[in-house]
Amino acid sequence: MRQYFNFARVATTEVVPVLLELLAKQDEDAADDEYNLSRAAYQCLQLWSQAVGSTAVPAVLNFVERNLRAQDWHYRDAAVSAFGAIMEGPDEKVLDPLVKQALPVLIGMMEDPVVQVKDSAAFALGRMCEACSESIDPSTHLQPLIASLFGGLSSHPKMASSCCWALMNLADRFAGEPGCQENALSPHFQASVGQLLQVTEQTTDNQLRTAAYEVLNAFVTNAANDSLSVIASLTDVILNRLEQTIPMQQQVVSVEDKLTLEEIQTSLMSVVMAIIQRLEAEIKPQADRIMQLSIQILSSLGPKSSVPDTVFATVGALANAIEEDFAKYMQPFSNYLYNALGNQEEPALCAMAIGLVSDISRALNEKIQPFCDTLMNYLLNNLRSSALGNQFKPAILQCFGDIAQAIGGAFETYLSVVAQVLQQAAGINVQDSSFEMLDYVVSLREGIMDAWGGAIMAMRTGNKTQLLQPYVESIFQLLQTVYQDANRTEALLRASMGVIGDLAEAFPGGEYAHYFRQDFLTAMARDTRANKEFSQRTIDTARWAREQIKRQTGM
Repeated sequence: MRQYFNFARVATTEVVPVLLELLAKQDEDAADDEYNLSRAAYQCLQLWSQAVGSTAVPAVLNFVERNLRAQDWHYRDAAVSAFGAIMEGPDEKVLDPLVKQALPVLIGMMEDPVVQVKDSAAFALGRMCEACSESIDPSTHLQPLIASLFGGLSSHPKMASSCCWALMNLADRFAGEPGCQENALSPHFQASVGQLLQVTEQTTDNQLRTAAYEVLNAFVTNAANDSLSVIASLTDVILNRLEQTIPMQQQVVSVEDKLTLEEIQTSLMSVVMAIIQRLEAEIKPQADRIMQLSIQILSSLGPKSSVPDTVFATVGALANAIEEDFAKYMQPFSNYLYNALGNQEEPALCAMAIGLVSDISRALNEKIQPFCDTLMNYLLNNLRSSALGNQFKPAILQCFGDIAQAIGGAFETYLSVVAQVLQQAAGINVQDSSFEMLDYVVSLREGIMDAWGGAIMAMRTGNKTQLLQPYVESIFQLLQTVYQDANRTEALLRASMGVIGDLAEAFPGGEYAHYFRQDFLTAMARDTRANKEFSQRTIDTARWAREQIKRQTGM
């Protein structure tokens, strides 16, 4: 272990007072993304606090107490910023009473006559919500905290970013357990949604509108079950707004108009996606309207638009929510999916489409089969394409596995081609030892294992396991390569364990028992199962694989 000399801790009494003074050197005309002396001092103080912990607290508290009511707004702002900067690092027991004492004061600072001070107060409140939420009493503090942040949101566009970030942290930290009946947000949920809808409708500031929609997403995502009826009502409002944007395409006369409209559509689609993910199957009554609007938007957009990415993500969420009922939308939607898969000039959209094929395959199961010939052709073309980077290949291979699991024995049509691709990918010879290349190789092997796992299960459910026989040896060779390479992840080992178990179940008669007797296979399963850092899911998969190995070697 590296020896620590505590240089920063020893120097704290000399350095921190200098940083605190530099916090007061603000440039009120600086743009939000402009790096200056005051912001550099804030960042340094934040990192210093993380390094020395509670040692930084006395000097900061002394500065805050002296300057929180200063006549010079620069020092009021510096005091507020300094308190927010030390929310990470010091011991929780040290911070807890300080946060409880400071919270009402900072909420009051949201009424400061100087917008820079109010903005810093909002950011400091966000830091408290992020790092010290346990010190905030929901019954006492939440209502005035939410009210002050919404007040700041409406008062000045400059505060939009800080207020929204604070509200998102607040929503995340007070969400309670997933699926809980009620949480600390519940009493404030309906009013908060109403205020966010009002802000997004009335403002002409694009940054504020986008940030407010992001807050709405956070509130929807973290809503308790007792707020689901409010979310259901919200769906109609958001879909109405989305509907109103479609004729606006004809009114676009400048690049600025186009970007503004795309930002609005992207924000609204993001909210729809959050609603779908929260309501799950309960979204079904709105599914027709969501898909109709999605297709209308896709058909009205020009090239190089940023909106289709979010539309595809929303469609994927809908497919996951309603599962096989999504089948009725495939015919009208498929051409947009094919176009995106074939659009190698827009790699981000193409990548989104590849992920969407996986989502839809898992949702539809065998109902995806009529579209598989075309989907497989696009995926294979993308795999061979030199225009797309290596990062696409693991996702495409995983997609093969999802399609295989979906259509079962019907995957026989594609097995020989896919197997050839998997064998070629497994034989990749890496000369470049850079981190990026090693990471790519691990991701590629994860994709190969996922694809083999899907193919093996497909042949087993279709009673066609004999078709796998030509490939069994190469699969075990890949497993040995994975075992011998120290550069492997939990996900890769879990997928490998799955393939071992699937192969054993595909050939229960012991036809390939000699492969299962190889020492590395038992060692691989044992090491994976014994790793306490791995998730329970991985450990359970390794335990199952070990049982299958024992069964095979006992034959």
